[in-house]
Amino acid sequence: MKNAVRPAGAALAAFTFLAGTAACTTPSAPESPPRAVSTLPRKTHEPGPPSEQQLSDAATAALTDSDALSDAGTFVLSAAGGIDGSDNQSQIEPGTRLAVEAACAGRGSVTLTVTSGSAETRRRLDCGDTPHAKTFPFTTRADSIFFAVDRGAATHGGLAYLAYRRPASEHR
Repeated sequence: MKNAVRPAGAALAAFTFLAGTAACTTPSAPESPPRAVSTLPRKTHEPGPPSEQQLSDAATAALTDSDALSDAGTFVLSAAGGIDGSDNQSQIEPGTRLAVEAACAGRGSVTLTVTSGSAETRRRLDCGDTPHAKTFPFTTRADSIFFAVDRGAATHGGLAYLAYRRPASEHR
């Protein structure tokens, strides 16, 4: 019996050794690398100032809907964009009675000058966060109408204006 125990003990020792070795060499899931913790203060993303296009869209929204004017057959012209480059000229019949609407969004102020032949009208527009349209009558005196914009030195914004034929009930 002594001879039978030795091979069983040797087999048991060999099995234990191999099982231990296998357990030590069995690949396990990789450990996650340690997470870096930032000690820097977080930067908050502050949006920059609105673009001229966004300001122009805000100014346009303050005006009468040009589609409705077009459907009524009274629409003449409109323009919108950054303040610089807002000058515009269009052909029109002399003696046309118009309503001109203009609005400016942003900061500062602009002067809108409308000219047709000897007729000229100037309107100062304040550019604000919430633009308000100014409306004024204008009668053409030539076959073209010209819109010119002068801005203050610190003015930044978007401008929109439109002209439409005044209803006969408003002619005086």
